[in-house]
Amino acid sequence: MNALRLAPPDPERVVAEHGGLVWALCRRLDPEPEDAWQEAWEKVLRALPTFQPGGAASVKTWLVTIVHRHLVDRHRRRQVRGGVLEADEVLDERPLAPVALQAAETSAALEAALLALPEAWRRVVVLHHLHGVPLQDLAEQESVALGTIKSRLHRARAALLGVLA
Repeated sequence: MNALRLAPPDPERVVAEHGGLVWALCRRLDPEPEDAWQEAWEKVLRALPTFQPGGAASVKTWLVTIVHRHLVDRHRRRQVRGGVLEADEVLDERPLAPVALQAAETSAALEAALLALPEAWRRVVVLHHLHGVPLQDLAEQESVALGTIKSRLHRARAALLGVLA
């Protein structure tokens, strides 16, 4: 009996539904998020025909895995070539209400604290806490033991607490 083969998801729909997630990952994990975002989507869209809708992974999980691996590869290439460009944070000049201003300051402080973390720690915090990737999946993606991921997460939390307290 022939198994029914489901069609891969529509590329436009995938970009519309997950564009913000990919941008957030690139912005938090790469000093050149615009370039990383474009390259990540090139890889995702090239691989989209191979996605198996009836398989074990959801589109989101599959997409996050591809983007994460791409960002890790970019990080490794920067380390080999030497020097990492610092990402400049530009605040909007419009006047903000006091509550919005406090939220913006808190968000800016968190972003700065995340950028101060070592790359491996930052990846674990961003992917686990902000994007809901399970620790076991992170361990598999990083090719390290689950205990290593838990240690990185613990150390990152402690460092963030020290900076933000």
